[in-house]
Amino acid sequence: MSAAPARADIPRATPHVAASDCEQIRPGLIGQPSNTVSSLAFVAAAVPIARAAARRRRSAWHGVAAAAVLAGLGSVAYHGPGGRQGKRLHDAGIVALALSTAVAVAGDGTPFSRRPRAAGLTAAAVAMHALSRTGGPLCSCRSPLQGHALFHLLAAAALVAAAEPR
Repeated sequence: MSAAPARADIPRATPHVAASDCEQIRPGLIGQPSNTVSSLAFVAAAVPIARAAARRRRSAWHGVAAAAVLAGLGSVAYHGPGGRQGKRLHDAGIVALALSTAVAVAGDGTPFSRRPRAAGLTAAAVAMHALSRTGGPLCSCRSPLQGHALFHLLAAAALVAAAEPR
């Protein structure tokens, strides 16, 4: 005998893994729609990062592009259905993205001081992440525009800017 399908009107037995990211958890497959959709910014960012890597002949940035895809898909899994596997994929993507970016920045010969757009976008992303957490001053859990979603967009833009120093 198979188990009955999960119903959207029945509360979850365990809290959604992304509950600290402010957006109200909705029943169904996509727990946090705004945060889930905005996670795809990392996947989109992989395209200009890979192009910059090819143009500048900086192979380490291809690793950043691949890690951005992993981070984006992991974030979709985390904010969408959630669960342990979604959290693991999310966390693995973040670690891969942080490490690959550090290696690429350190190895391409352009100091971070020559990346002012990347630095500014990174600072804005960090601030938005901190201020828009659940209970934070910019948290509005029912708002269609989520601070954590804006964090995703700023962080993805910072990666693109870091790949193309000016």
